[in-house]
Amino acid sequence: MTTTGPIDRVVLTHVQIPFKEPFWIVGGEVAIKDAILVEVESASGVGLGECSPMASLLAGRSGLAETCWEDLATQIVPDLLGRGFADVDEIVAVASGWRASPFAIAGAETALWDLLGQGLHASIAELLVASGLRIDRGIESGLAIGLYASIVELIQAIEVHLSAGYRRVKIPIRPGQDIESVRAVRQHFGDVPLMVDARGTYTSAEIDVFRELDDFDLLMFEQPMAPDDLDGLAALQKAVATPVCLDETATSLDRTAEAIRRGAGRIVNLKLQQLGGLGPAREIHNLCYREGVQCWVGAMPELGIGQAHAIHLATLSNCKYPSDVGPSARWFVDDVTIPLVELSETGTIAVPTRPGLGYLLDPVKLRRYQVRREEFAR
Repeated sequence: MTTTGPIDRVVLTHVQIPFKEPFWIVGGEVAIKDAILVEVESASGVGLGECSPMASLLAGRSGLAETCWEDLATQIVPDLLGRGFADVDEIVAVASGWRASPFAIAGAETALWDLLGQGLHASIAELLVASGLRIDRGIESGLAIGLYASIVELIQAIEVHLSAGYRRVKIPIRPGQDIESVRAVRQHFGDVPLMVDARGTYTSAEIDVFRELDDFDLLMFEQPMAPDDLDGLAALQKAVATPVCLDETATSLDRTAEAIRRGAGRIVNLKLQQLGGLGPAREIHNLCYREGVQCWVGAMPELGIGQAHAIHLATLSNCKYPSDVGPSARWFVDDVTIPLVELSETGTIAVPTRPGLGYLLDPVKLRRYQVRREEFAR
């Protein structure tokens, strides 16, 4: 007997919502957010997930919305119809057999966790801590800032957002736009918790840049070198006191384990979309816990459904740093969730305690922003 009951219906909805300001990716900027919302329905209820691809050189073609739609519609959804799930281990086992984009897998896999939580009358955070790890009832949110043409614009943008109560500041860096930016932020904002994200744009030849940045008391250097450059990352970590954070390097359990073994970093960023869902993210979290490597939860950024799943993930005990999970109003002109994801005055986001995800879709906004919708039934 299954807890969820057999899945009778799956609905895919491709939505597009504009960013408030262009979002920097490796290779350029994007102005529109693409997401595929996944609804899986059984007698237990309707589980919600978000496939949130972001086109970039690092994501490759697997990150494109068209590829994700095809993976979901032709492979994943047919495999789900008629299936039921008794526990999270069954979800992990089935999802591990899908040969698809991790973004597509994340959309369906997280929807199944929501459906299972409803069937078990447990929140996703409670399902995640079956291994005995603790739950926090609020997660810290960190401010992430995009690239700006000048340091003055960067400082102004941080000032506008920091008053909302965020628990740390993250700024992007790239060759030629690094040391002076960090120095200016430090001088202007004092001892605010600060980190930098290089998105893999540096090489071993530029380790001296990070030796200089090492003097600014930063929380971490996020993905300073290319994802596969484990030698370069390890050499950098040996040369500096600031922890190196693995982001695009940490896309699977085996790859993360190898990077940790080689000393390529001391922190891991868990991203649900690039890992393929909650199951793989929890595996990597637990690996890091055993190895003494700390974690935090990043964002692509996702719309509200994807952010809500990340909120639950961020309750795990080894997630030691403020997350990139932010309120709905941070990046986008609108969102499709009920309620909207909101930031408290103290810089935290509440973890829902209702069964499953704790968020619903707004049908009016869903129709407003959808560009494609398809239903599948058994």
